[in-house]
Amino acid sequence: MVKSRLSTNIGEDCAVQIYKIILENILQNICMREFEVALYCFPDINHSFFEYCREKYNVSLHYQDGNDLGLRMYNAISNNLCTKNNVILIGSDCLELDSDYINDAFLTLDTNNDIVLGPTLDGGYALIGANRIDESIFCNVTWGTDSVLQQTVEKIKSIGWDIACMPYVRDIDTLSDYQYFSEHKNFKHLFIDINKKLISTS
Repeated sequence: MVKSRLSTNIGEDCAVQIYKIILENILQNICMREFEVALYCFPDINHSFFEYCREKYNVSLHYQDGNDLGLRMYNAISNNLCTKNNVILIGSDCLELDSDYINDAFLTLDTNNDIVLGPTLDGGYALIGANRIDESIFCNVTWGTDSVLQQTVEKIKSIGWDIACMPYVRDIDTLSDYQYFSEHKNFKHLFIDINKKLISTS
């Protein structure tokens, strides 16, 4: 499954390829540090690409448990906090979540913060880290809107927890997001083949 806003413009096949490229790039960056990585998959944990990621990057595979995005995020964080002091959950559609950014998020949690968020330019967030978690943070959030970050911050503050925000990042939801990264000097090499395919089918 891929985000409909991008697949509507360029087709589902190209959109799938783009998100595979992004995920693998993120995993390559994360593996530069000794983070323990769990990959939460949906809808099919046995997909060949997930198996490829497991074998190449030594990540564990888990099914996203929950009937909406908020519950899936809560369950992933909660399950890992059973055995970890700090947990960072990131999206798989943001190339700017490199190992330094994630490490800084862990360090932020170590400075008397309960929650850390990595906000996105479109009003959401691409990273949430926690040393404790409450399901209310994820309840009744209008996912996919430009008020997700604001709603989440308000929910965290309402339970009296300390929160910090990382620098803003840009994820890939739309064609303009993709065009930004496909032309960016640090990332355009990732999309050479995709751009050729898009040109040939236009």
